[in-house]
Amino acid sequence: PYRPRRRPRIEDAAAFHANAAARARVLARLAATGAVVHIADACAALREALGGELHDVMAAGARGLDAGARELRSIAARRAALRGHSSWARARRGGGAELPLVSILLAASRPERLERILALAARQTYPRLELVLAPNRAPFADAERRAAALPFPARVARTPAGAPLGAVLNAAAAAARGTLLAKMDDDDIYGPEHIWDLALARAYSGASLVGKGMEFVYLAEPRLTVHRNAGGGEEFRAGTVAGGALLISRRDLARAGGWRNAARGVDRALVVDTVRSGGLAYRTHGAGYVAVRRARGHTWEAGDDYFLSGADSVFRGWNPAPAGLDASEAAPEGFADLPDPGG
Repeated sequence: PYRPRRRPRIEDAAAFHANAAARARVLARLAATGAVVHIADACAALREALGGELHDVMAAGARGLDAGARELRSIAARRAALRGHSSWARARRGGGAELPLVSILLAASRPERLERILALAARQTYPRLELVLAPNRAPFADAERRAAALPFPARVARTPAGAPLGAVLNAAAAAARGTLLAKMDDDDIYGPEHIWDLALARAYSGASLVGKGMEFVYLAEPRLTVHRNAGGGEEFRAGTVAGGALLISRRDLARAGGWRNAARGVDRALVVDTVRSGGLAYRTHGAGYVAVRRARGHTWEAGDDYFLSGADSVFRGWNPAPAGLDASEAAPEGFADLPDPGG
């Protein structure tokens, strides 16, 4: 696992390398490890060799960044390096591999929040997506119409009234066509790169189940944004994966026995069952995901004190910036129940 607070910053110059191609190979490898690299003398040849996304991240000034900003810079460079320069990426360009189809499983229980979560799903940048909407404890009379408006395939998987959450999720998984299944919750916030982050983490970790932890949490009643476990890094640790931000393959889900037929605790149980069945669980970085906690209505009950104890930073009001989100990404129409920043 890597530790964000120890992230090195490296100054790079053309004089250290034989040519632009050799320089690009070194820089891509460094970026993939999480090192923060600043290109001191950018040029067109290097930009072409690196690709615009990675080049522009590395060319941005890196002096004076605090630990949080440096971590976000590292994550952006690592995304670009893995998408453009990994062996997986080269195989895709050569026609030897295709990105797996990811099915977003959305067990929605709050009709008033459906528009917002569908908007967040629609903004995902991962190119091969579908969504399975599974109404839970609410009728969602117009679910099919709303799902049909997404920019990728979507369908609705209905279960009998009163079905426990585990059964609802299993029905959604059965209706899905993707190789990979990503669970999203209707009361959390997801940045545009969220699905990409999970897919990349699975590719480089080799884990059966990957997810983000509850590093960034919004507590609605006291109106506080909390940053927790800022120095935790990435790790193979089953107990730190958030249920609202996990991804597992269809095969590994079957090997674990699916979601348990229960109303509560099914996500945590899936992580446990995955490990018991011989798989590994991996927590990637927490950027791009904010868990929203209200006083009631969660299948995992935990008071505000749980999230505030040991917090690294606490901000008044809704503050998505530490998670790498700006106001437009984190608050699409339909998210009016959160206060403005600093409220």
